Amino acid sequence: MKKVYQILLFCIVVMVASSCSTGNLAYQRGDYFKACQESIDRLRSNPKNSKSQAVLTKAYPLAQSTALREIENARLANGPDQFEVQVFQYERLNLLANDIFNCPKANELIPQPVMYIVELTKAKQMAAEQAYESGVKALSFGTLDQARVAYQYFQNANRFVNGYKDVQQKIVVSRNMATIRVIVQKPYLNDNFDYSADFFYNDLLTGLRQNSQNRFIRYYTPEEAHRENLQNPHQFITLNFENFSIGDLNETSNIKELIRDSVFVGEVKVNGKTYNSYNTVKAKLTVLRREITSGGLLSIRIVDAQNKQEFQRKDIPGTYTWETKWGKYKGDDRAMTDKQKELCTKEPALPPSDQQLFIEYTKPIYSQAFSFIQSVYSRY
Repeated sequence: MKKVYQILLFCIVVMVASSCSTGNLAYQRGDYFKACQESIDRLRSNPKNSKSQAVLTKAYPLAQSTALREIENARLANGPDQFEVQVFQYERLNLLANDIFNCPKANELIPQPVMYIVELTKAKQMAAEQAYESGVKALSFGTLDQARVAYQYFQNANRFVNGYKDVQQKIVVSRNMATIRVIVQKPYLNDNFDYSADFFYNDLLTGLRQNSQNRFIRYYTPEEAHRENLQNPHQFITLNFENFSIGDLNETSNIKELIRDSVFVGEVKVNGKTYNSYNTVKAKLTVLRREITSGGLLSIRIVDAQNKQEFQRKDIPGTYTWETKWGKYKGDDRAMTDKQKELCTKEPALPPSDQQLFIEYTKPIYSQAFSFIQSVYSRY
């Protein structure tokens, strides 16, 4: 019974798949354009498929009339998107005609599919003009939000007719007007510090710029802002490392008594026979550890450049502990594990420089700082 059920299920799946590939289901749903595409695809691989032939013959006139009706409705409505609708529908009709021409069986069934070349060219020209004028109007408001609207209109105009009027220049102008300009100031360090935070600043700025590609935001260094004579930044980001300190070198030791039973210690002879000898071995292991702990706070402030008011702030604490471990022992080394033996072969490492300690301290802070700034500007 189970086998019969599986065979029946397989047949149903095959029938459904076959129905879909012929375009019949799309036709029944009233999606005549998709019905044509699916039937043409099927006829390329199986020109004798009667279902696909029937679907294409019925669906193509309906796809054509549906598209032309949408075009006429858009014209009568005289809305801001009427020419965009026309471009979309004429492109669909031309694509469908090309597909028919490139499928011998489909072209046999539909010998003269209509191409709307002249109509599409005219619609694109009108759509470009409409989008361009809408962009100019939006740009005239002089606001950030409307500049972004204008940018999209100009992009559309250029898509309809590449290089339409001075649209390339308008795209640059609107994008510049739509872009938030943020000056990221270098981290401040106490004058007592004799090391640099440039590595942190450069990595953070690189990450922010990579994340902001194709978005309406640009990050500047103070030098770049000066070089480009930037007169009207929108915001400043200040980074201050506060209360950073490096602790003293501390050393601790831990003594462990190690005992291992049944360790082979040699051979003995009993009544002329040789036997392995096992015994308990002991050792005293001393594990020594030196460490230096550094820590501090990164303060991030985002300030509005116009009113000088702080509107975002985050304080990120961080610590880093450097350590070196080595060991020594007395007794029988067979009482130790391989790892303990390896520890006893080591020498204590020299402490890193203050600069290196500072670098290590900032590593876990970086990801938090990046995530915070990224979240603030995620809407731009």
